[in-house]
Amino acid sequence: MNKKVGVGKGRGFTLLELLVTLSIAAILLAVGVPSYITFIDNNRVTSQANDMLYSVNMARSEAIKRGTEVRLVSVAGSDWSGGWNLVADTNNDSDFDDAADILMQWEALNGDGSLAIAATNSPTDTYMAFTSRGGLSPSNASFIFTLEPGDCDAIDSRIISLQPSGRASVSHGDCS
Repeated sequence: MNKKVGVGKGRGFTLLELLVTLSIAAILLAVGVPSYITFIDNNRVTSQANDMLYSVNMARSEAIKRGTEVRLVSVAGSDWSGGWNLVADTNNDSDFDDAADILMQWEALNGDGSLAIAATNSPTDTYMAFTSRGGLSPSNASFIFTLEPGDCDAIDSRIISLQPSGRASVSHGDCS
């Protein structure tokens, strides 16, 4: 009756079991990581498009609330990828250049994306002006922003359209 039951058996992994487990884990990571990166990049572009849409809606709302012209101004001239500001002539000096005139700021785009603008019937593509009634100034102006991600093969671009009424919409587009 002095039998040793299972001494030395069932402790740990064999080398073969470990190699099989590591191989399966490597295959799962090779499949999962690229789709996860695409997921992250897609969310980044969607977030950036939502930031632009939010800033347009905020500018329109501020113009109506204040009863005066409010502008979205690009920080880097006609390259909106560098960021933009929401400004109002708060001190009534007929310009929008003072530090006190800045109501909100948006930083430059993260990643390799670009934000291009196409202005129609507007005197400039460096800013958008909203009237006290919430429409664009001049009243026949319209703007189309194209937000292109760095990896245009895997992710759609976003197109933000502004109508003369001041209403904005976002849609998916092909990269060009």
